[in-house]
Amino acid sequence: MVENFKAEYEKNPTWDIGLSEKLVAAIFGPAQWKKAHPSVRSMTDRPEFCRYHYHEALDMMSEYIESKLEETGIWGVYEEYDEFSHLMLKIRANITAFVQSLHAVSDTCSHMIYYALALDRLPKPLRERDINAKEVLKLLEQQRDVGHPEYDKLCRLFQEITTGDDYKYLSALTNTVKHRSIVRSELNEDATGRRKEKWVLFLESFWYAGELFLRTDARDFMRKEHDRIQPLTVNIGVELNNVLMKLQSLKSSPHSGEENQ
Repeated sequence: MVENFKAEYEKNPTWDIGLSEKLVAAIFGPAQWKKAHPSVRSMTDRPEFCRYHYHEALDMMSEYIESKLEETGIWGVYEEYDEFSHLMLKIRANITAFVQSLHAVSDTCSHMIYYALALDRLPKPLRERDINAKEVLKLLEQQRDVGHPEYDKLCRLFQEITTGDDYKYLSALTNTVKHRSIVRSELNEDATGRRKEKWVLFLESFWYAGELFLRTDARDFMRKEHDRIQPLTVNIGVELNNVLMKLQSLKSSPHSGEENQ
């Protein structure tokens, strides 16, 4: 059976979720796939949500600037302030939804890995509330070190999701808007001609855990962090299939003995 999976994968070296289903069901049984499937599906939904909210927010802003402000400048806002106020409400709502969806990727990925590799069958499974990026990565690394070297690349890819300065900002921003207050976006015009971009949509500065996060270009931040995380989700899915194929190969080997899990 594993040869068929390998042949199928080699024809299409992208993340094939149908292949994930076949592998999980073949190794751990159909009931295990039922646990993993919602998170696997959500790992494709989340990037689509992010892309939608990104374009909704920034395309609305660009269209408004082009149609209303290019000739009048920022003073044109005050001629139809109610329209502008409603526009900013929609833009802020979409930016907030974008931020929360992008930040949720790491925990959704945690659930996918945890159930797809049947880590819930270990002698000491995680409590449901502890299935998060930090705890699942720790568990995955422990399993790698005690007999699953095939988990190594998956560990490294998974860790990448939650590293970097932009992710630190994303995490602080998400926790602030979720628990404390909305970090508002404001449109800024450069009337001096010195700035590369005349119009910039800024996220205001905010404090989180005793640290000041400075005013940030919303478009630049959203683009960079989305473009960093989105390919990682695909690479993790591809590597998950690689790991599952290795586990299936071990299970099918006449010398493998009992399932090593």
